[in-house]
Amino acid sequence: MTWPRLTLLQRLVMAMSIIAIIAICASVVFLYIRFQASNDTFREETLSTFAEDLHRELITDPHLSSVYAKALTARIQELRGQYAVVNDDGTIVASPALTAPLIPYSGGRAQYFQLPAHEGQQTLFGISLPMTNNGSKSVIQVAFPKEHVIFDSVLEEFVVDIAWIWVPFVLVLLTTNIIVLSFALRPLSAAAHEAAQIGPSSIATRLTESGMPNDVLALIRAVNAALDRLQAGFLSLEQFSGQLAHELRTPLAIAKARFSLSQDPITHAVEKDFEDMERVITQLVDRVRVKTLHYEANDIVELAGIATDVARYLAPMIVAAGRNIELRTLDSPVYLNGASDFIFRALRNLVENALHHSPQGGTITITVFNSGIAVTDEGSGFPQERLTEGAELLGKTDRKDGLGLGLSIVAETMTAHGGKLELANRQSGGAMATMLFLCQPVFQTA
Repeated sequence: MTWPRLTLLQRLVMAMSIIAIIAICASVVFLYIRFQASNDTFREETLSTFAEDLHRELITDPHLSSVYAKALTARIQELRGQYAVVNDDGTIVASPALTAPLIPYSGGRAQYFQLPAHEGQQTLFGISLPMTNNGSKSVIQVAFPKEHVIFDSVLEEFVVDIAWIWVPFVLVLLTTNIIVLSFALRPLSAAAHEAAQIGPSSIATRLTESGMPNDVLALIRAVNAALDRLQAGFLSLEQFSGQLAHELRTPLAIAKARFSLSQDPITHAVEKDFEDMERVITQLVDRVRVKTLHYEANDIVELAGIATDVARYLAPMIVAAGRNIELRTLDSPVYLNGASDFIFRALRNLVENALHHSPQGGTITITVFNSGIAVTDEGSGFPQERLTEGAELLGKTDRKDGLGLGLSIVAETMTAHGGKLELANRQSGGAMATMLFLCQPVFQTA
């Protein structure tokens, strides 16, 4: 079973909750042990007090007939206690109810004992205190039911009236700590949100350093430094791809120009092969460059203008191939935030793809609408596997031939612009590829 990954705040809350529970349990155990020890000490002191008082009275009044002696024995009976004065031979000298010692006594010092409950008699806690009177030795035994010692009621009152406050106190303390932690981690959450917004289109964006705590600031500066290196890498790769395109296209253009001077049919076939090779090289370069795609917030493009430039750029090739091109735009321009050069290349790839799959005399239509550009043709359409979502990124061929780079380039370009590429087949026949921008137009003029 895979457990969900916890945030830093959730981990701290969990750790604090566990510590609070352990603290409460440890406090309860500690208080119980302490009160139990104090309770036992208090019992022993209480029993010793009653036994010593009886001892003093017996010395001056062996029959316990004085007013104080009667009050003392009455108090013992009121607390449901028992007492007995036992001679060395085990006979009872004085006791209101006992006919035998509570326990056999041996030794010359005070002994505490506990009698378990039996025959309806509650558990008794008592003391055997030796005494000497006029040369004769005897033992005073006093015992009380455990729950009738005064300290039991004190402990009960403490638990009912005081100890319960500990639980809500810990809960309030825990809640306060969570709030404080949430406030303390807010700069880190803000930095994480900023980092999540950084992509190829905003590679120049940096995390905010102002107002950050020193320990978080060190992490922010390290991330910003990493972004600086990434931006330098992007720019270097883009420069390299541009130089590569120039170095590859120049000899191809020279070779095509030389072949065009020849009237040999074979040279025209080879020239066509060079054109296909040039297209593949262009797509390969575009495939590399699209990985470095980035634009700033002030980079504005006008869709109709890009569509016009693509149509003008490819019109000679389309007409020479025996196809037609149609451009449909809105009455007013549509401005979007994006990278003009990359959108131009993506649209060019769609039109070239349509050209390679249009029948002789077919029409390629470029339609500009409020949130994108659509390219349609009158060819055989896309195979069904191409119409499944994400299929344009699988690296397969566009339709039946080629390396399958065109649609992949367009799809990645749209993803970098926060949009998507939609593929469909027209009911009247042919294919339709739509570059759909999901962002709102920057502004639109009449």
